[in-house]
Amino acid sequence: MSPERRLSREEVETYERDGVVCLRQALPTEWVKVLSETIAQVEQNYRASKAAGTERDTAMDVVMDRSHLRPLSVLGELAEKLGGSVLSEPERDGSDGEFILVNNAVLDYGGIRRLASESPLPSLAGQLFGSDKVNFVFDQIFVKEPGALSRTAFHQDQSYFKVDGEQVASFWTACEPVDQTTGAMGYVRGSHRWPMYAPNLFVSQTTGPTHGLDRLPDIEADEDQFDVVYFDVEPGDVIVHHYRTAHGSRGNISADRPRRSVSIRYGGDDVTFLDRPTAPAEFPVDPHVTNGDPLDSDTFPVVWRRDRSQTNHKPG
Repeated sequence: MSPERRLSREEVETYERDGVVCLRQALPTEWVKVLSETIAQVEQNYRASKAAGTERDTAMDVVMDRSHLRPLSVLGELAEKLGGSVLSEPERDGSDGEFILVNNAVLDYGGIRRLASESPLPSLAGQLFGSDKVNFVFDQIFVKEPGALSRTAFHQDQSYFKVDGEQVASFWTACEPVDQTTGAMGYVRGSHRWPMYAPNLFVSQTTGPTHGLDRLPDIEADEDQFDVVYFDVEPGDVIVHHYRTAHGSRGNISADRPRRSVSIRYGGDDVTFLDRPTAPAEFPVDPHVTNGDPLDSDTFPVVWRRDRSQTNHKPG
């Protein structure tokens, strides 16, 4: 049983000021192992679906009753059809790795369900938000294989999410060390105070329907102008960002090092459901939750309450 990680005042103030904070060694080793074993299952399932020729869902496929595993090259192909281009690192020998995404992994992978509800992450969210409760919102797994050169375009999460409120954040953590050669995450400090911009196609600055929202500035063209900070991380480090903080990542130019990570999203006291027109249809919904309602439901369960904040956590 690992002792609970308590946040320092500096960490909370950094999150509030910058819209992002890296919590060093916030996730104990036993939970890193749970994550690593779960993503190994994902990779095995992807290899099996690829061998069977069933891994190529279209970019617009909506999957609600199970997790959705697919290569993000389908989004790149859509961007090119719309006249855009994929953001990528320079080509090099051996650069044939894939960028793989799993949406709603909690539906099929018990390790992610336990990580989302039983690990220290919900308590960390409650401490950052200063809230009395924390709801699980959404999860995604990201695998950038060695040689997966596609960058993750800078974007905000808010326009993709069917929730509203200020206490919404993503908790990103990886199974192995990550640096700028394997796909480090970058964040525009202070951009959580920006307005909400239109979503893009994730591996491209190309947007679909904007529903009247402006496109995000071209951050990739001059990152210094936008005060972008990249984090090199070790297993157990957790990067937390507000859902309006603009962020993206490098491609994986390594020949032999994968970047395997998960992002788990939580909401605090002020968060309600909002069926945004810009959000993808695949974002989870609950039949008992409508616009303006608190999230509390089977789909968005309460995973932490303040009276449990001193509880130690261990893998189930």
